[in-house]
Amino acid sequence: MVKKDNLELIKFKNVTKTFAAVGNAKEVHAVKNVSLSVQKGEIFGVIGYSGAGKSTLIRMINGLERPTSGEIIVSGEDVAKLSKKRLQQLRHKIGMIFQNYNLLKTATVYQNIFLPLKLEKLPVNDIRERVEKYLKIVGLWERRNSYPTQLSGGQRQRVAVARALAHEPEILLSDEATSALDPETTKSILRLLQKINTELGITIFLITHELDVVQEICDKVALIDKGNLIEQGKTIDLFTHPQKTITQKFLGTSDSLGVPIDYLKAEQKTKKLLLLQFVGNEASQPIIADFSQHFGIKPNILAGSINYLKGNPYGKLLLSIKSVDDVYSQELKYIRDQGVIVKEVTDL
Repeated sequence: MVKKDNLELIKFKNVTKTFAAVGNAKEVHAVKNVSLSVQKGEIFGVIGYSGAGKSTLIRMINGLERPTSGEIIVSGEDVAKLSKKRLQQLRHKIGMIFQNYNLLKTATVYQNIFLPLKLEKLPVNDIRERVEKYLKIVGLWERRNSYPTQLSGGQRQRVAVARALAHEPEILLSDEATSALDPETTKSILRLLQKINTELGITIFLITHELDVVQEICDKVALIDKGNLIEQGKTIDLFTHPQKTITQKFLGTSDSLGVPIDYLKAEQKTKKLLLLQFVGNEASQPIIADFSQHFGIKPNILAGSINYLKGNPYGKLLLSIKSVDDVYSQELKYIRDQGVIVKEVTDL
């Protein structure tokens, strides 16, 4: 398993990107004063709505776009200050996969990986070894003589992954790589990316608008909206303790859990509303049943959900209970003692 350490492999420092006005089009502030860092060995995800600035952000990492201001440090070097030659050398450390694969339609699977390496003037025997190695890693060695048009979308994306890996990069950038795939194929590509991260030690920086993607594989995640960095942190923290209203809306994690506000306000007149969050093993324990038996009350479960972050369950329950003040603090303590995060919902 790859070791995640404190080495910052990618660092954005107060980065802004503005596209100048062209013709009748207005000036576009695509990225606004963004600061974030990615540690070596992490899978870091950036989520946001379409037009949020995600693609501009990822394209600045390998110099496809230059920042208007601020610094982007990759492997210890300021990308914007590199000469053309040095930037090309840095790009050898950075692989990239896209939503549309960008494969040569008239070349076989084998040739799609062989030809870019040939342009780098590597020894032919080394190229052959790499092509075989990485096609086997992505599970397509047996399809090496096929053409892209003979492959499924998921297989074409695997070829694109193998092509990126064949340069043996430190970093793999994923620009909405699963957006055009069906759910089952998406899962298979995510498992492949996780395997690459774990077994090859490659740091992955991905952008997506799909929550399932970050829930499945990301160690950390950042939300951007209209070019602004709204919130960032460990994936589990962002999903269980989102601090910003925009984050709660995007993640679907508002305290109401989708229950109509008028109904909750009616419940509040005679009962207390509690939002419980379960992480890990607690998500499968009969905590509510034990609570009910212990205090002799029957909570009303208004809504609930269970999801998974990197295979670990986390869940939420919205309850209403009748309680008296002298017992209420004991009830909250009992729930917290079971390892459950609980808060009273008062602000609707």
